[in-house]
Amino acid sequence: MFFYLVTPLILITASSLGLLISPSWSLSPFVWVFILVPIIDIMLPYLNKKDEELNENLLHSFSIIIVLPCILFLIIYGLMIVSDTTMNFITIAALGAAVGMSGGSIGITTAHELIHRQSKFMRSLGVILLILCLYGHFRIEHVYGHHRNVATKEDPATARKGENFYFYFIRCVINSVISSWNIEKDILKKKNSHIYSLKNRMLHYFFLEFLFLCLAFYFTGINGLIFIFFHALVSITLLELVNYIQHYGLTRKKENGKYERFSDHHSWNSRHISANWSTFNLGLHNEHHKSAGKHYPLLSQEEKILEMPSNYSIMLIMALIPPLWFYVMNPKLN
Repeated sequence: MFFYLVTPLILITASSLGLLISPSWSLSPFVWVFILVPIIDIMLPYLNKKDEELNENLLHSFSIIIVLPCILFLIIYGLMIVSDTTMNFITIAALGAAVGMSGGSIGITTAHELIHRQSKFMRSLGVILLILCLYGHFRIEHVYGHHRNVATKEDPATARKGENFYFYFIRCVINSVISSWNIEKDILKKKNSHIYSLKNRMLHYFFLEFLFLCLAFYFTGINGLIFIFFHALVSITLLELVNYIQHYGLTRKKENGKYERFSDHHSWNSRHISANWSTFNLGLHNEHHKSAGKHYPLLSQEEKILEMPSNYSIMLIMALIPPLWFYVMNPKLN
């Protein structure tokens, strides 16, 4: 359980080095995620505890709660650093991208865990993390859309067989906003509330994201907006890369107008240990879809039918190279 606290903090520390030492250290989080984590996963065994051995304690909750102040530090201190008017565009972009590595790898994965919690306080922490990445609507689309429509054409976050990541990314980002708006509209309609009422959570998220950008611009000018843009871009790209690899090419059959129930055949699982420590067991995705409310330390570590051939870091790199991705993954769909 100790590693679920330490491993995410290593990446957050790596993201801070460009701010604390020199912009040339902005490569640090990329080196950690795409070079060191795969090496560690090669050396260590898979997660392999039996279900009856799994447990949860206060350190597990502390590990996810502490992420928000850490991400806030990176963003606020980052804005202070880039307020220097002599700083050039490339340096600002590099610093924003470095912070975005933590925003996407740690911030959004923590938000993913939190927005499924029963506690309203915990869910609100998750929403704040998403808003800091300018992706607040993910809370609605993921909980009410993705979990219902996963492995179908109705789900923006399910990549079709033969669809490369770049086409998927554009389609997913646009359609997820549209889908979350329609979901919220239907929820409000059932409550006899108008779509443009103050009860519309989508409007809350849009307003808070706009306010966030306004504050960044007010205190740090255009440099702050550039920093936030690259932070959000890298964060969102990492999120959608993960979505891409988790359900690529998997579909649920439709009979008599209804889709078959979700099963082990509809999600790619990953039990690589270091990557799961870093993302609060995000790789144990099959079990998450079967029981969305189950807390991350309790997700089953048993081997599933569809296991990713490599850890998340390597899978993300492959997804960015479509010919390589198709060469490795398409035969596994047959």
